[in-house]
Amino acid sequence: MNHRCGVLLVMLACGCSIVDPSDRDELRDQIAAMPPEEISRLRILGMNSAALDWLKGRPPGDQMGKIQCRYQAGGQWTNWADQEPPFIVDDMRDCLIRRPFLVTYVMCMEEWEALQRQERKTNLMNSLPIPGGATVECRFVWDFRYEPEKAPAEVTNPEAVDTDDIINTLIALPAPPPGWAFPRLVPLLCPLGAGPGWGCPPKPADPTGGQPTDPTGGQPGDRP
Repeated sequence: MNHRCGVLLVMLACGCSIVDPSDRDELRDQIAAMPPEEISRLRILGMNSAALDWLKGRPPGDQMGKIQCRYQAGGQWTNWADQEPPFIVDDMRDCLIRRPFLVTYVMCMEEWEALQRQERKTNLMNSLPIPGGATVECRFVWDFRYEPEKAPAEVTNPEAVDTDDIINTLIALPAPPPGWAFPRLVPLLCPLGAGPGWGCPPKPADPTGGQPTDPTGGQPGDRP
């Protein structure tokens, strides 16, 4: 314990990124001891973060996919026709950012698809001047650039997200994300480099003047 405190004091005094390996080991052990449902939430957070990283630099209005519909009348199916609006990068980012512990890349698409498909189907059925109505089918089609198979494994496969991925995701966040429910992990994140938004002591170069900040929105030096 004294050795770890000494390492942390040196790190804070010189602004170095020295990390005691035992700090990460302790955090790994804490995460491994969590109930399966809590580990699952942290894995979703890791997948969510991996998806946002993969989308960095993509144009906000870039089309990721679209709904296509067709209908059957008189025994004949029409060709698949594109529907508006398309699913764009901004839609995906908004979904991922709002619920980081609840949704992944594929889940965001599926939610958007379910809503839009039903709306497009209903609108099309109401607009077709066909006596007796028509049978309508709709589907989601990925833009080939954004197909889940094109993404890194961590974006779509929870088993690809290991404990170190989770730790790295948490350290990289400026503050606890919406839905954060693991306050016991924060003291273990601070020595690994988590920022003042977590309530950790800032580095000497931070604009807070060396005072910790309150992640709940208080003044520098306040504690939640």
